Amino acid sequence: MLALTPKRRGPCQAGVTFAEMIVVIAIVGLLAVMALPSIVDRWQRETVISLAEQFASNVSLARATAQYRHVQAHLQPLCPCGDWDMGWQLTTSPPAGTPDVTLPPASGDGTLVATVSTPPMPSVRIRFRIPGNTLSYAPVGYSRNSNGGALHGTLTISSGRHTRQVRVNSAGRARICDPATDPRNCPATGDDP
Repeated sequence: MLALTPKRRGPCQAGVTFAEMIVVIAIVGLLAVMALPSIVDRWQRETVISLAEQFASNVSLARATAQYRHVQAHLQPLCPCGDWDMGWQLTTSPPAGTPDVTLPPASGDGTLVATVSTPPMPSVRIRFRIPGNTLSYAPVGYSRNSNGGALHGTLTISSGRHTRQVRVNSAGRARICDPATDPRNCPATGDDP
């Protein structure tokens, strides 16, 4: 009688079965799902830090532009509705009659110097506590309102659990701070939900 013996695979016939491949794909998928919250959190943190640095850089640029070109420089929301969540723009306009005051920018007037748009993902919330919703620099290089008074405020950028503030002092200089690590020098503004 002839007995059938199972055929053994030789070294050239090594491979994986479909079931083994499905198990490996399932494990890789499970690890990716477990890592997703950490990746999203890191993405939100980096977005908030990047936008805070860009705004502080635009504050410095506005100040320098006003001084060296002898014009008024204005940082204002990109959206005409006054919402900072979409980003901001830096524009210039001719100087007022007095070098220590600024005139409020008329919509559509002025020369566009720079724009910063927020990324569509992750969602970012930006709030700026400043009178008139526009940070203006007089030709002397200080942030001023239309009466010549010092203009200062705090821009708060948040996404997820991450927040950064850009505090603009009465001389018009910007400083970035993190309310989570420095609550004494960088208090929460109370605008956040």
